[in-house]
Amino acid sequence: MLTIDPPEHHHGPDEGDRVTPPEPAQGADGTAPGEAPGQGPAGQGPAGQGPEDPGPTPRTADGSTGVATGPPATRRLRKRLLVVLSLVALVAAAVGAGVGIGRALPRSAPADPVPTLRPPPAPSYDPGTIVAPSIPALSDPFVLQGRGVDYLYTSSSGYEPPNIPVRTFTDLRHLGPMVDAMPTLPAWTRGWTWAPDVRHIDGRYVMWFTAPDPGDVLPTGVPAKCIGVAVAEAPTGPFLPGAAPVLCGPWGSIDPRTFVDAHGQLWLYWKSDDNADTAARIPTTIWAQRLAANGITLIGERHAVLSATEQWENGLIEAPDMVRVGGHYYLFFSANPSFRPDNGIGVASCTGPIGPCQVVGDGPLVGTSVLGQGPGEESVWTDGPTTWLLFSPSGTGFVRRLAVARLGFSPAGPYVAAFDGRSPGVTRPRGGR
Repeated sequence: MLTIDPPEHHHGPDEGDRVTPPEPAQGADGTAPGEAPGQGPAGQGPAGQGPEDPGPTPRTADGSTGVATGPPATRRLRKRLLVVLSLVALVAAAVGAGVGIGRALPRSAPADPVPTLRPPPAPSYDPGTIVAPSIPALSDPFVLQGRGVDYLYTSSSGYEPPNIPVRTFTDLRHLGPMVDAMPTLPAWTRGWTWAPDVRHIDGRYVMWFTAPDPGDVLPTGVPAKCIGVAVAEAPTGPFLPGAAPVLCGPWGSIDPRTFVDAHGQLWLYWKSDDNADTAARIPTTIWAQRLAANGITLIGERHAVLSATEQWENGLIEAPDMVRVGGHYYLFFSANPSFRPDNGIGVASCTGPIGPCQVVGDGPLVGTSVLGQGPGEESVWTDGPTTWLLFSPSGTGFVRRLAVARLGFSPAGPYVAAFDGRSPGVTRPRGGR
């Protein structure tokens, strides 16, 4: 049974995060900014006296004022001289205190303290971690669980081999050497194979994959992308492909993914590549169809499970991955072109393997983060009590790297749980997938 983790909550700053404005600085003599020692606020005389109350006239030791002496002309000259000297003294005091326009600080006043700048709040989810930083081009990852060892399949990097890279691991941080799981291409393609899905069925391994078909050229002049199937006796191959593609819709079909429902029925999901019609701009759709017990023959009707109708998806959803957790069905998918920063992984809640499905939330579950631009296509699998989300965000030069996050489930739907540092891998003996 899957452990249901409570959703994380992002808390805003507490009382200790608030910055209190500094008190007005005071000098050693207790004066406030804008005051000269012994005076009140600017424009006033000594404290307690207004501008129209100059206070008593200073007197000399004999009781006289020290000003009204001599002839009237001389007294007037002395008064003017005292005014000029007073103004000079005030200016000198202001300059000595480092006063700027509109502000006067005594020399002894300390500078205003600089508030401590706190880092921006963390994202509302833990984006996980890069698990294979030294191995580039690990795009469209898929994990097959085996007995005592697991297998990581990824897409090719172009028309040159390896066509389907596979690596074994017991700890996803330490991948084994790469092997080409499908060294011989089918006759209907020249390479650039991607989005592999592998399942152990009836004593053999069945792999679904995507590749362009040069024999099926679209009105836009490019080859249609089609879905093929191959079989092998071992999970590392060699997989032998069929002579012709299995699915190739009007504008192509890509991103196959298999799933077993609660009744043991095997299904194949894929995306209709309608966005290849660049003129019509038709929203893409996720489709599903039952598979026969051999895992390679499609039977029954095809069902439209989910279309790109959410605003943030911009008319494009792909990379379907249906999972069942606690008796509930969830369809994970990628939205927006994988090379764009608004690419994200979304999830829809479904009533059954063919829907109806409703997208959870008003945005992606995982988007561009500190791990890289755009998470790309996803792979979801359960290992014991933990459900993992594998994806490949773009790093420098749009080179995709392998990343993993831990999923939790709540009544509101899946969420990305806090990453506790553990890495996916073999934790105990178990059967094949």
